[in-house]
Amino acid sequence: MEEQSSKRKYSVQLSFEEIRLPPFEDILILGKRCAQGKVAVYKSFELLVPNEFDVFEINNTTIEAVYINKKVLKKLDKDKILKILEEKVFPFVSDSEILKVDFKLKIFYDTVEGEF
Repeated sequence: MEEQSSKRKYSVQLSFEEIRLPPFEDILILGKRCAQGKVAVYKSFELLVPNEFDVFEINNTTIEAVYINKKVLKKLDKDKILKILEEKVFPFVSDSEILKVDFKLKIFYDTVEGEF
């Protein structure tokens, strides 16, 4: 009888993409019991992307703070942004997580008129 030699095989699926630091662009929501506190997150932002985000403390049983990119704040008032987040996102955030929010904003004008 002929001995069969066992052959080892392997397969690799590989993909990669460029990342940016921090790994989000628009808004970050911190739960009250997340492993990283708001001070630690703020300090890391100041090292990675100084002066790009404003932090807002939230009076909520689940949410501790929201970090918003200043580019977003230039286009829309923080109170409007926080109201949208409160209605659409906060109900889905657990108190132990950090959640990134992609906040794509488009501004429309009905009509722009002028004279030649």
